[in-house]
Amino acid sequence: MAGPRPLIQTPAARLDWSRPSAPVATDFNDIYFSADGGLEETRTVFLGGCGLPDKWAGRPVFTIAELGFGSGLNFLAAWKAWMQTAGPRQRLHYLSIEKFPFDKKQLTQALRAWPELDALSARLLENWPGRVKGIHRLNFGPVTLTLIHDDVSEALNQVDGLKADAWFLDGFNPSENTEMWSAEVMQGVADGCAPGARLATFSVAGAVRSALSGAGFTVRKMPGFGRKRHRLEADFPGEAKALTPPIDKALIVGAGIAGRSLARALSARHISFDMIDAGLHPAASGNPAALVKPRFDLQDRPESRFFLSAYLHALRAYPETAVISRGVRQIPKTKKEAERYKKLAAQAPLGDDQLRWENDSLWIDEALVIDPSKLFDAFEPRRETYETIRRHAEFSHVFIAAGYGIRALAPDLGFRFSRGQLSWAEPVWDRPTAYGGYAVNLDGAALVGATHDRLDDRDPFELRPEDDRKNLSALAEIVGRETSPVDRQSRASVRVTSRDTLPVICDLGQGHWTISGLGSRGFTFAPLLAEALVAKICNELGPLDKRLRLKFSDPNRLSL
Repeated sequence: MAGPRPLIQTPAARLDWSRPSAPVATDFNDIYFSADGGLEETRTVFLGGCGLPDKWAGRPVFTIAELGFGSGLNFLAAWKAWMQTAGPRQRLHYLSIEKFPFDKKQLTQALRAWPELDALSARLLENWPGRVKGIHRLNFGPVTLTLIHDDVSEALNQVDGLKADAWFLDGFNPSENTEMWSAEVMQGVADGCAPGARLATFSVAGAVRSALSGAGFTVRKMPGFGRKRHRLEADFPGEAKALTPPIDKALIVGAGIAGRSLARALSARHISFDMIDAGLHPAASGNPAALVKPRFDLQDRPESRFFLSAYLHALRAYPETAVISRGVRQIPKTKKEAERYKKLAAQAPLGDDQLRWENDSLWIDEALVIDPSKLFDAFEPRRETYETIRRHAEFSHVFIAAGYGIRALAPDLGFRFSRGQLSWAEPVWDRPTAYGGYAVNLDGAALVGATHDRLDDRDPFELRPEDDRKNLSALAEIVGRETSPVDRQSRASVRVTSRDTLPVICDLGQGHWTISGLGSRGFTFAPLLAEALVAKICNELGPLDKRLRLKFSDPNRLSL
C-alpha cells in the first residue's frame, strides 16, 4: 500500500522558447498555439467550432469546459467575445484542466504574443495561482474561471456540478499525449456535458473520433485552420435548456464574514436577498484585525488542497482598502513544530516565493492582516431577529451564518464552542507574528490573543482580567521577557468548530442552509465556502473537489 504523498507543486511546464512563433512543450514535442496565428485559430477551431458566441445568446449562465489551459489563449478569446456580445445579467463559467500549468513568468512571456488581449491578460496574471495543486476559483465580474491543476483523469473525478454547454479539447498531439485523449477521458467529457452540448478540437485522429463516438457524440470533420486540413466538431444528444436560478429571494442570518461572503456570492448572480443581524453578541468579525493565512498540511489530500485554494481565493477576494499589512511570521512552539515548518518551506506547496524558513521562523510573505470593518461595505444588515422577520416575510432560501447564534437556531447540530478573548500589550515585534496566539501592531499597541477555552456557565462574552493575563503570559513566554498591558478595551467572542475541525456547508431542510464550523479561520475559508454553497444551490459548476464538498455538506459527521 502506497504511503502518503507530500503536498508539492504541480510538475513544471518545460518550454522551449527558441522558436519565434510559439513556445514548444519539450515533453510533448508540440507547440502551444499555431504559428499561422494562434488567436485566429482559437476563434475558428474552438469558438466557431462550438457555435460561439451565438450559442450563448440569451442564456443566463453558460459553461465552457476545456482540457489543456496552456497559455490561456482560448480562455482569453472566449472572455473577450463574451464581453463584446453577452448581456449585462449573463454569466460565463469557464473550467479548464491543466497538468503542467505555467508559472507566472512563463505565462507573462507567452501572453505578450497578443497585444489586443493585454487588458484581460493583465487581470489574469494579477490573479494567477501559479503551479499550486488543486482547484482554483478566479472571479472576473460576469466571467468565472475555474482551474484544476492536476492529472486529467483525477481532475474529472474532482469536478463538482459540471454540465458544460461547450467543450474545447486542446491537449497536445494525441500521438504524444495519449492519456488526455483516451476513451476513458472522452467518457468523462461526455459525463460533464449538458444536453445539446457542442465540442470542438483541432485533432481528427481516428482514435479521437472513435472515442468521442463511443461516448455518445455525433462527430463530423470540418475544414481546418492554417496548415491543418481538418478539425472536428461533435454534438452531444439532447436539447439545450436555459436554467434560471432556483433562489427567488434569500435571507442571510448573520452579518459576519460568512454572511457577507454569502451576500457577495448572491449579488454576483443578481439574486435578491435581505441580511439581518440581531447584534445580540460580539462576533469575531468585529475584531479590530484578522489574519488571513493558510492552514498547512504536509500530505497531499483533498482537505490540504482546499486549505491552500481557500487561502489564495481569500487573498483575491478582499479589497486593498481592507489590507492593513502583508506578510506574517509563524514562530514554532516546539522542536517538532519547527521541523514541520522546515518541511513545509522545502515542499513549497504555494510556490517557491511564498514560504520561507528564516531566522527560526516560517515566513508567509503574502498572508494578510485585514480590517474586518472595511470588508464588503455594500452589504449592510438590518438589526432584526430571525424570529421576528420570518413572521412577516417570505424567502425561498434562508442561510444561517450566525456564528455562535447557530446554537439557538440549529440546536441539533453537534458543534463545539470555545471562547476567545483578545487583549492589548506594548508592541514587541515590528511584523505580525503568530505563535499559537498572535500579536499584531495597531496604532501603537499590539493586539494579542486569543485565549481558547471551552464555554462554562458564565457569560461567554464578559471580559475576564484573568484571560488578559493569560494572553500576556503566553506572549512573554515566546518573547522571553515580560510584556506590559496597554489600557484598551479587550474583546471576547466565540469560535464554532465541528468535531473533525473541518467547515460545514449543509442543507438543514425546509429551505434552510448553513455555513458554520469555521473555527478561527473564517476569514480564510468563508469566501470560497460561500461561493461553493451558492453555486451548488444554483446548479452551477462548483469550486470544490466534489468529494470534499459532499463531506462538508454531510450533517451526520457533526454527531460522530
